[in-house]
Amino acid sequence: MNVHSEKLSDSDLQEKVEKLEHSIGYLLKLCEKLKEENLTYKNSNNQLLVERSELQLKNDKVRGQVEAMVDRLKALDKAS
Repeated sequence: MNVHSEKLSDSDLQEKVEKLEHSIGYLLKLCEKLKEENLTYKNSNNQLLVERSELQLKNDKVRGQVEAMVDRLKALDKAS
């Protein structure tokens, strides 16, 4: 059985700990940035959904008005 054991000096160990702390700090900042971006995207998406809903309502209203005009035009055409 071959077991690889590495003895580190205090300075090597300190260096590895500092690198690990740096990496953790970087990842925490990245995580915070991604949370902020995600929140921004969610808010934007929610706003777009509201806008889409409003446009669908307007579209339905206009469609009804156009259909009513077409019906009136057909009735005028039949009357003449």
